[in-house]
Amino acid sequence: MVIVALCLIALMGMVVLVVDVGGLLWNRRAMVNAADAAALAAAKTCVLPTGTGPGTDAYPPGIVGAEQAADDYARANSSGADTSAQNIIPPTSTSNCDSSDEGYVTVQYGANQQLFFAGIFGKGQGHVTTQATAIWGPAGAVNPMPIVIYQDSFQNCHFEAIDPTKTCYVWEDNSNTSPGSAFGLLDLRTDNPSQYGWNSVAGAGCSDPGVLVDQWITQYPDNAVGDLPVNYPNPTYVCRVNGIAQSVWADFAQLKNQILFFPINRCDDVLPGNPFGQLLPNSTSEAACATTPGQYDIIGFFAAKLINIYVPNQVKAGSGNCTGTRSFPGPNNPFFVYSQFEATQTPVCPSTAPDQISNVVIDKVHNNDPGPAPVEGTDYIVDYTNPADPQITWLPGGPANENQPFNITFNWSTNGTCGIPPTNNSAHCLVLQPVQVQIGGSHPGGGGVDGGVEAIKLCDPSIVNPPGQGSCSPVNVP
Repeated sequence: MVIVALCLIALMGMVVLVVDVGGLLWNRRAMVNAADAAALAAAKTCVLPTGTGPGTDAYPPGIVGAEQAADDYARANSSGADTSAQNIIPPTSTSNCDSSDEGYVTVQYGANQQLFFAGIFGKGQGHVTTQATAIWGPAGAVNPMPIVIYQDSFQNCHFEAIDPTKTCYVWEDNSNTSPGSAFGLLDLRTDNPSQYGWNSVAGAGCSDPGVLVDQWITQYPDNAVGDLPVNYPNPTYVCRVNGIAQSVWADFAQLKNQILFFPINRCDDVLPGNPFGQLLPNSTSEAACATTPGQYDIIGFFAAKLINIYVPNQVKAGSGNCTGTRSFPGPNNPFFVYSQFEATQTPVCPSTAPDQISNVVIDKVHNNDPGPAPVEGTDYIVDYTNPADPQITWLPGGPANENQPFNITFNWSTNGTCGIPPTNNSAHCLVLQPVQVQIGGSHPGGGGVDGGVEAIKLCDPSIVNPPGQGSCSPVNVP
């Protein structure tokens, strides 16, 4: 009986280990999944500028939105997760939620576990607790389209103030730069950076990738390119592809309504004399924006939904010139070219206000008008501050009889879907809807802030090796 009693104690201990401790481990595994999912959801919510909900002194608005998202995902991954308390504990468990493009958030969740046999030893219920940390930052790598977008030129998509409720456009036009034959196509090859492709050496020869460009588009996103990195703020040189086959644009149009990642090119209108920026062909010298480069300098990624693609004759736009007569007021009395012209004279063209008026010229109507024809800058000035309706002012030294009729001539243009289209019929306009915050890519904190593409990942603050390259680097998580 003594031996049996002793064996029963050992047997019950083994049962406790197998059933109750096993149940605790199983529950903890579920809670690890819950905490990981919750941390990623909170980090995604903390990425600028998506925070919602009212805040308190203890919990700013961004934290409130992050907490709600974290709790939803915790419950979805573990029915036993306790979400009644605040599981993002301020102030040390998060940094820069909805206030910076780089930060971290740590969540902590617990769950109770009913113990069946441990009650014999005075323990009827167990509890497991797990933590997870996620960081966010500008994506240092994404699977991009082989089509570049300039940082500040040839477009009305502004990366610093993107509006997801409005579309913007970009012209891929070989007349944007000189010499031409550059439609902004990129070589995404990575197998020989000394000669060509993505992250190639400065001055690389940049051989043509041929049909691969079309394949990268038609097979997107499963195009075997994968996430390509940038070295921001240092240069990431990517070879330009010469010319373009029309089939590429037809294939690109098949990606409408998809969110795509466009590499952003860094260039300067006036060369600053530093080593950054696009390069001249077969050279390590910087090329200005208006110059066709041999290698672009990619600083980040722009996430946007492709709405449509147009060629110049498909966009509704107009242009022309107007000529009419008008008696002008005396010196220093400004006259509005379109609005007052429209109110008093015929013919009126265009019938509605244009988007831009240019090349305003005043001339005589009758040969017996005194003096020569007026000269801009001497007899009158034109103020183009408002391009849709410039002002004309007679100068005191102008013609003696300003109130006599004079001819007024001007050129006008009206924007279409893509503004005023270029004259090059090979150009293509990309109508894009910016994605305000797009979670994508990898290597959070390694990219440029201009692209609006943020990456998130789980990390462990306790991992510090190798030095300076821990699991959470480059985001500083205490």
